[in-house]
Amino acid sequence: MEDREALVARAKPLVGDLKKARWLAPLARKLSLEFGEAPRPTVRRVAERIRAHVGFVNAWADGRGRIFIARVAPQMAPAAGAPKTWEIPEITTLGDLADTLRLHPDDLGWLISRGRAEHYRHRWQVKPKSGRFRLIESPKVLLKFAQRQVLRKILQAIPPHEAARGFRPGCSVRDFVEPHTGKTLLARFDLEDFFPSITSARVLQIFLTAGYPETVARALTRLTTHAAPPSVLDEKSPTWLERRRLATPHLPQGAPTSPALANLSAFRLDCRLAGLAKAAGADYTRYADDLLFSGGEDFARQARRFEVAVGAILLEEGFRPNHHKTRVLRQGQKQHAAGLVLNEKPNIDRREFDRLKAILTNCARHGPASQNRTNHPDFAAHLQGKLAWVRFIHPGKEVKLRAIFERIDWDLGDQG
Repeated sequence: MEDREALVARAKPLVGDLKKARWLAPLARKLSLEFGEAPRPTVRRVAERIRAHVGFVNAWADGRGRIFIARVAPQMAPAAGAPKTWEIPEITTLGDLADTLRLHPDDLGWLISRGRAEHYRHRWQVKPKSGRFRLIESPKVLLKFAQRQVLRKILQAIPPHEAARGFRPGCSVRDFVEPHTGKTLLARFDLEDFFPSITSARVLQIFLTAGYPETVARALTRLTTHAAPPSVLDEKSPTWLERRRLATPHLPQGAPTSPALANLSAFRLDCRLAGLAKAAGADYTRYADDLLFSGGEDFARQARRFEVAVGAILLEEGFRPNHHKTRVLRQGQKQHAAGLVLNEKPNIDRREFDRLKAILTNCARHGPASQNRTNHPDFAAHLQGKLAWVRFIHPGKEVKLRAIFERIDWDLGDQG
């Protein structure tokens, strides 16, 4: 790389020409106004703006254009505002990125290359209620290691919106539903294909906003997004829209980085919905693709208009509402979300509690094999997970169920 004196010497013959280039100052002001306070733009966006500038086009058409290439060392350039408080590592080159992620440079190059290497395992999972299929895209060992480094060293240092209560340390389902207990009206919305709908372009903007040079930001984006190969999509023949989403680089459901990136990608959505809720006198929280709004009588009177406004914001932000799961529930109805009843306080649905109690009782009487109708490979752990959920929400009820669980003889028949 040339030193500063060499660059200055090469630039001196051009000073006179630059003084004559009256179109250059307006172009510089235009670029500064558009990109000065915004997240770092891509080279392509800047080139498009320059190419569309009339003064630039006329100068080159008249033969008055000159090219001067200055090599500038890449540096961090976070967007104005909150990003300055993010305690993220400074990474300006791919070599720095490899060191940060504890990878050999060749391994990093292999992971982000556009070759035919497939770094994911794919599995189709049936959605219990709809019968549709969800594609689980699990990264292989080396990629999962790299993604966990990205999560721990970069993503966990970038805070999501306060309304996002899922996939963040210190938050749980209880934090998601508690603001909505005992309210006059509860409105539930669901986002369709949440992870596949978040494209690599959204993810790239997150890393550019953090200030990483475009080369590094694109490498991080390739490490954390994935396009499903046609052979995998042909296995279940999803709808045209689902196929297009999965075939486009997106957040893979199964990667450790996807939940955190999903929260960050929905930051603008959360800002707009939180503002809408505040204007309507309501509270708002989001847990992944589940959205909750609640409020008093004033909110209830404008419920229909509010529902339309939420749908419009979702579409404008690139998400699709699942209208089949939209619910507007008043105090006289059973207000439920995330498997909990919220009319007075977060509580377990009575029917779910009775069903679990019946399963445990029958296991104690007739053996666990009689109740393992789905052939769960570890039925004991499966039931213990359900008991842990009851203990988290209602410890007193879990004590009674635990006593029944302790009477089960796991040697009676095959658990599977």
